[in-house]
Amino acid sequence: MMPAITKPVKVLRDLIACNSVSANDEGQQAARQKIVKILEDDIGAKVTLLQTSGKPIIFATVPGERQDALLFYGHYDVMNPGDLTKWHSDPFKLEKRDGRFYGRGAGDNKGQLVAMLTGISQFLATKPKLPYTIQFLIEGEEEQGSVNLPIAVREQKDKLLRHVKKVFVTDGSMNANGAHVLRLGNRGLFGLRLTAKTATHANHSGNAGNVIANPVNLLHEVLEKLYDFTNHRVLIPGFYDGIEPPTAQEMAWIDALPFDAVKVADVFGSQLTTTNKQSYYKKLMFEPTFNINGMAAGNTGKDVKTIIPSSAFVSIDMRLVGGQNIETIKAGAEKLLAPYLTAGTLNYAVTGAIPPTVVHPSERDLFAFKAASDEAHMPLLIEPRMPGTDPNYVWTDILGVPVFTVPLANFDQNNHAPNENITEDTFTSSIRFMEKLIMAYEKRGS
Repeated sequence: MMPAITKPVKVLRDLIACNSVSANDEGQQAARQKIVKILEDDIGAKVTLLQTSGKPIIFATVPGERQDALLFYGHYDVMNPGDLTKWHSDPFKLEKRDGRFYGRGAGDNKGQLVAMLTGISQFLATKPKLPYTIQFLIEGEEEQGSVNLPIAVREQKDKLLRHVKKVFVTDGSMNANGAHVLRLGNRGLFGLRLTAKTATHANHSGNAGNVIANPVNLLHEVLEKLYDFTNHRVLIPGFYDGIEPPTAQEMAWIDALPFDAVKVADVFGSQLTTTNKQSYYKKLMFEPTFNINGMAAGNTGKDVKTIIPSSAFVSIDMRLVGGQNIETIKAGAEKLLAPYLTAGTLNYAVTGAIPPTVVHPSERDLFAFKAASDEAHMPLLIEPRMPGTDPNYVWTDILGVPVFTVPLANFDQNNHAPNENITEDTFTSSIRFMEKLIMAYEKRGS
């Protein structure tokens, strides 16, 4: 039996002190060293550092009687703290105030990582022999898009990862009402940046109006080829291929989710397009989007400037669901854009390409999560899809195993913002939940 992590707050304090933003190699190395020591000394794992073209990935294994493995994912890098004057305390010094632990990474992802490692260590401390293998993969580039994660998973698929049967991602936020959440899959992302260029320089609208093209008008024309703004439908060939409606079970999970239309609208600072609970969640989880997130051209000041801009751009992101295929969508978009691309008046760049993830849990998996929440005496909600985008496709599409996202931080954690935090209650309950989850899989088998 291994000695468990007995002082998780101290472990968190030590990790927070490591300034492991992407640009700080010294801080990242310090964080890796501390995590490796925890894995070796408190969990009894065999640790390997996987070198990438970027930051090393920590991989660890606790062998069991069977080689079948449960893999737990997290990350040790943190977002830049930004404007330090907006922090109420040093972002790299853990401080407790009013029942919360504050510091950069307290919620995303060091607090969750320590909770996960502590819960598992406490379980292992009571078990002389583990019936199945536990593995960990902790990367250092999540805040920069996990660019090397797919490469590493492909390289290790038939090596270190060959026995993985399920993956658990401890990242994200719990429900706003304080309940723990099990997320099954997520929306994907396809992004485009279109740039129209019709002249080498801006021109006077009196001198050149009607005799040269306006790039803004050209972009409007292009956008109407891609999207029907009247009927709110994407016109890209093949865009809607592979979309499936939610199942009866998924709708039952939606019905169990909390929903307060007034409160949600207040959070968004905007009216909702629907105040019906089922419609709201179906739109967020099972329908794709076409979103213009930025556009600019010419005079952006408050004065009058009578020019015809030489160029204009628009940035678009499309959230994808179900079986939508990025290559099909990309080919369809290129077909619509071909006349403009050939004429040389339009350029485009792909700014995001992350496939959606779909997970259908087994009855055994659902039982394990339900048993863990019951044993830990805490509610658990199931979200059939996460509306946002994570690179979870690396587990389903590359490794070929189901992935379960289990956030271990409070909804108001302020991740990526000043005064990031994790509440003491959340930290404690997450440790307990992870211990009970491992115990549930031990009882039911992996």
